Amino acid sequence: MISLLKQLVMTVLVLLVGLAGLVWIKPDIGREILASDIPMKEEVRQAILLVAPEAGEPAPERAGAPGRGAFGAGGDTPVVAAPVTEMRAQSELKALASAQAVRSVTVYADNTSGVIEEVLVASGEAVEAGQPLVRLERSSQTVALDRAELAVRSAEDKLTRFRQLLQRNAATSVELSDVERERDAAMLDLREARIALSKREIRAPIDGRVGILDVERGTLVESSTVIATIDARDELKLVFYTPERFLSDIDIGTTLSAVSVARPQEVYSGRITAIDSRVAEDSRTVRTEGVIANEGDRLRPGMAFAVTMPLEGETYLATDPLAVVWERTGPFVWAVREDKAVKAPVRIVERQVDHVLVVSDNLKAGDIVVVEGVQSMRDGLDVDVELRDVGEAPQTAERPEGTDVSSAASPAPAPALAAAAATSDQSAGASPQAGGEGAMVPLPRNADRSGS
Repeated sequence: MISLLKQLVMTVLVLLVGLAGLVWIKPDIGREILASDIPMKEEVRQAILLVAPEAGEPAPERAGAPGRGAFGAGGDTPVVAAPVTEMRAQSELKALASAQAVRSVTVYADNTSGVIEEVLVASGEAVEAGQPLVRLERSSQTVALDRAELAVRSAEDKLTRFRQLLQRNAATSVELSDVERERDAAMLDLREARIALSKREIRAPIDGRVGILDVERGTLVESSTVIATIDARDELKLVFYTPERFLSDIDIGTTLSAVSVARPQEVYSGRITAIDSRVAEDSRTVRTEGVIANEGDRLRPGMAFAVTMPLEGETYLATDPLAVVWERTGPFVWAVREDKAVKAPVRIVERQVDHVLVVSDNLKAGDIVVVEGVQSMRDGLDVDVELRDVGEAPQTAERPEGTDVSSAASPAPAPALAAAAATSDQSAGASPQAGGEGAMVPLPRNADRSGS
């Protein structure tokens, strides 16, 4: 029993000491106790004053307390506000594309065969259309040409004699016609011999650069033998695959930018040149082709590119990021209507450094929202508004400087790029069906991913 009593006494002493310490640290508590209607002995009052003498002094005046932001103080709360504007969301379609030469041919022997007598170009050499690449052994064709020329001369001489005989009535017109047909047949044989001889010299069909040659002097060539490959790569064709839902956003001539995986520090500008007329049923993508310039001949067919195309999105309400406040049910802003604060729930569409694009049934363009002083707001509170001068607000939400250009729209590597592009965000390479090159994933710039 005595032990329990001691514990009670110690507990009371600890509480008294703790209360005295609290009053000493926060004299306002002592002041409120003394000003309250709680009945207490004079000794208790004296003890409070002894611990915290400031408790007996009047409460100091607080800046802005009476009627300048304190709830229930009777005055208007000062706030800084800005108008709601309209902006168009800026999104991007990204894809991984595979590069091809804008013109590319594989050269074969034209319906002829034989042994190569001379190789007239070197691997990697620039050639012009019509320039000889290789020359085949052609002695038989040369003899055939000489024989055809001889036959033509003989037919011409015979025709001349028969015309003279016809003038002396020593030959008939029918005989003359037969001789003329012989002459014409000889001339056709001559043309055929010249064509056969010309085919012994295999020429470049386009301007471009020769690939690595797999033939050399002495190689036996047939009509199926590859003589050379020639690529015209002053421009490169980028092949990627566009999801069907974005077909309405692109067209022939739509601008694009491309970054080579091998040269990420350089950005190449180009345009769309072709869009397939059909959507692939298995991938729901459309083959799309664009062209970029290859200045300095530093790029090669087969290289992978991350392609980005800006797309104009829908128009949304735009407000200052400071105006958006969060609560358990989601984001909202404080709108000012008739000098009173009104809560307006919003849904965030896209975030920018200086703007947030939102959707709301309680806001419209031109409404005033609180951007400074939101911590003091409550529904229906009277406010004293200082309107912020927004100046010339930009009309399009721009991507902040330094934002990563890789992302997800995609002709991924074909569709594979899509995956890459999705991470990039869009791409190219194999076939869309395989999910390889070119599958694209659209990407709004700085789109909000918080789920709001």
